[in-house]
Amino acid sequence: MTTAPITAGLDLGNGYVKANINGLVRVFPSIAVKQFNTSHHTPLGDDEIGTFMNDIINQMDVSFSSPLVRSTERRLFGERALKSGLNLEEFDVFARTGKAEVDLSGVLALATIAADRLYDFYDKNGSLPVSGKLKVKVDLATALPIGEFKHHAKAFKQKFLNEGAPHIATFYNFERPVHVEIVFENVYVANEGESAQYGLMLAKDQFLDMIHREAVKRFPNGELDGITGKDLVSAKNTLGIDIGEGTIDFAVFSNGKFNGDASSTMNQGYGTVLESTLTKLQDEGYPYKSRKELSEFIHNEPSPFTKKKWTHVKNVNQSEENRFGDVVSSEVSKVFSRVGGFIEVIFVFGGGATPLEWSLFNKLQSRVAEFGDDNLLPIVYLDSAFSRFLNVQGLFQVAQRLRPETANTRKLAKAK
Repeated sequence: MTTAPITAGLDLGNGYVKANINGLVRVFPSIAVKQFNTSHHTPLGDDEIGTFMNDIINQMDVSFSSPLVRSTERRLFGERALKSGLNLEEFDVFARTGKAEVDLSGVLALATIAADRLYDFYDKNGSLPVSGKLKVKVDLATALPIGEFKHHAKAFKQKFLNEGAPHIATFYNFERPVHVEIVFENVYVANEGESAQYGLMLAKDQFLDMIHREAVKRFPNGELDGITGKDLVSAKNTLGIDIGEGTIDFAVFSNGKFNGDASSTMNQGYGTVLESTLTKLQDEGYPYKSRKELSEFIHNEPSPFTKKKWTHVKNVNQSEENRFGDVVSSEVSKVFSRVGGFIEVIFVFGGGATPLEWSLFNKLQSRVAEFGDDNLLPIVYLDSAFSRFLNVQGLFQVAQRLRPETANTRKLAKAK
């Protein structure tokens, strides 16, 4: 059974997947676990399927047949994967192999699309497909780190297009498997950070007000008097610092267009901080097995029983954050030495922005001041609570323009 094509922006972050499909945003950890023994799994009863659908991302059991995924094992996702006790499949923030070359990117992308299609069918029909098969066509925009984009974007795009052949995702949660056939009709691969700038450029009034508030509160002496959120996002020459878990992308826009020559990727991110913290804690005898497990512990309010442990873990992590802030500010100096002469506004955003703010913001101000002149150069440091969604919102805006009949497609292509 086929429906109208769906529009999807997928930000396959090292820490979390952010997906906007037909305007619905979903977020879940960028993890999976392979299952090598599935004999103990009990299929869901009819009365359990509705509950499953409401939490499908965290409960699904799926395999794939696709050029994006080499291994054919069944996988669990989200919270179920995290609590399975099995070895987590997560992006390796230290590996030289990028997102375009590992199974996990395809696994997460296909699982997200397939889950949306199955959920939509059940929501409309109140049952699983009688044929055991669903079909979906997709207009997709996704992104790669700037450094990786230059070498792998074309091949990554072709894997999705798959010469028009479908990718198959199979769900094993039920009495009979359900197969979802996914055909990507139009695909656009952007640079990470570039897509975030599209999210800023196309921001609505409520978001513009939020951007303005975030900017003003860090310049309390009236430096930004008379400047609006629209003024900030409309600047033609900007530096976007996208702090992810595995990379930090420095996205430069010149005269309103992405400047690939001046943009770059630092192959470290907030995950580097977590990995360093994890190593220190493991040396002390703490039982954490992955940075995701550690992150969940740090960023959730402790109970009275875990308060002492949480405080120690937080202190170790902050020490690593402070060291990493020095590394990032030093990298900004290198970028600024290339492009500082024409930058009007600096944006800092991404999932790692808020955790690093206490260490990083003042260091960035000091570094920028070294290159300064009499002109105001705002550093708009955006809270992770909403700025982690900039890339996916920008990607969704791009995906909406991918249909050949959309006139704006040519404008976006030129912006590349």
